[in-house]
Amino acid sequence: MEKIDHEWNDDQCEEYRIKEVSVGLLCVLVVTFFFTLPSRAATQKSTNLFIQYPQLHYPRDRTTRQLIKRGEYLSKAGDCIACHTDTKNHGQAFAGGLGIYTPFGTIYSPNITPDKTTGIGHWSDQDFIRAMHRGIAPDGSYYFPVFPFASFTKINKADLLAIKAYLFSLPAIQKANQANEMMWPFSWRFLQLGWRILFFRTGEYQQQTQQSAAWNRGAYLVQGLGHCGMCHSPLNLLGAEEKKYYLTGGFIEGYYAPNITSSGLKEASLPEILAVFKAGKMLKGGGKVAGPMAEVNSNSLSYLRDDDLMVMATYLKQVKSHTPQSAFTGPITPKTGVKVYQKYCAVCHATGAAGAPKIGDTAEWKKRLKVGKTLVYTRAIQGFNSMPPKGTCSGCSDEAINAAVDYLINTQTESAMTLPVQQAMLSLKIGSEVYQTHCAVCHSKKITDTPQLGDKVAWKPLIAKGMEVLFVNTIQGYNAMPAKGNCSTCSNAELEASVKYMVEKSKTKGNYLLW
Repeated sequence: MEKIDHEWNDDQCEEYRIKEVSVGLLCVLVVTFFFTLPSRAATQKSTNLFIQYPQLHYPRDRTTRQLIKRGEYLSKAGDCIACHTDTKNHGQAFAGGLGIYTPFGTIYSPNITPDKTTGIGHWSDQDFIRAMHRGIAPDGSYYFPVFPFASFTKINKADLLAIKAYLFSLPAIQKANQANEMMWPFSWRFLQLGWRILFFRTGEYQQQTQQSAAWNRGAYLVQGLGHCGMCHSPLNLLGAEEKKYYLTGGFIEGYYAPNITSSGLKEASLPEILAVFKAGKMLKGGGKVAGPMAEVNSNSLSYLRDDDLMVMATYLKQVKSHTPQSAFTGPITPKTGVKVYQKYCAVCHATGAAGAPKIGDTAEWKKRLKVGKTLVYTRAIQGFNSMPPKGTCSGCSDEAINAAVDYLINTQTESAMTLPVQQAMLSLKIGSEVYQTHCAVCHSKKITDTPQLGDKVAWKPLIAKGMEVLFVNTIQGYNAMPAKGNCSTCSNAELEASVKYMVEKSKTKGNYLLW
């Protein structure tokens, strides 16, 4: 919950909204260049299952004890422990310090134990409510939206005060909050004012009288405490959830957070959805839940009552959202298949990520085709194992997906022109030679927007995206960088070796040699 040093009271904010909207919109234009994707960035943390919750000594007073236990349950529903515990460095629960990576630097989660000097022990009830409902700190400064106040604003005050009672019952841990590592000018947090004017609306959840009590309870948990939309909804260019496409799917840490609306769950029964929450079983026999959702299951959903999990599933099965429409309209041609592959399929099929058969790997594709081409089409459309339905292109027609499958299959019998299969990993020595010959011209000459070799600040957010993403971007080209860095004669193995060399020379920590 990073802050700025510019204080605004409530009356000033309202006056500003009404009289100076044009200035706010101008800020938004600036923020377009500055703003990170807060909700996705917030999830760039080390996966750690089953974080240990602190042991509590509940008070003897029955009313206080019940309030704390209720707050404990609600805190677990909100998965507060996940972001406020530095699992990467074996930090203490709720004491903060977890690095939250964004493309423009790192934000560190704060200490929310009741320590009066480094935690929130000096906060009043109103301080806590304002932070959760409005994203404003006790001193009047703004929090970054990596703290999901846009969702927590829906939590009612009674539940918030129960959560506060629980947090204040935790052991007070004296641990100073770590300073953020943001590149200038992204540390100018006041620029987010325009974002708030456009995208942030305060207000507790309002019961929908035409819906059942179960539906309303599910909506309250999913929209508020669960803040499910932060991962399962697509984001716009300014990092805000696209409300029109609420819960229709998004990406997080290289994983696809699937469509969990009525259209995405239409074939799933309520018991099957509960099995995702309780047993970590993916739908359609897709194996075990992995990645960030496995963490949510272990640290949050596993503590919830079955009746709450059921009402969440009930609500999700009835959510109606527009499905993002694909740009691939009109007559379906072989060129459509290429475009669908490049935009949606290459992220896995170019590298073999998540067990996907690589494009050009004839032997692997022959195995798949033994079941028949029709079944391969069906699996691509409906999803299979780790592959999400339609490869995440929920707006693509079945015919467009079939065209992408045709492209993948036909490439096997031609020249495997897109990405030849890597035969063996090459050494860092080879990577160094490729770098010096082909890459150094940009990566050591301070070319604009090119991360320089050894610049740990510039490379940290790139490495956080994953080595497989760096490999694909290098081979296929990314932004101003041409495909293969203009080294048309370089093999994929040579390019990947050069990437590993640059990462090893520019990393903050970690070992990437096994990639």
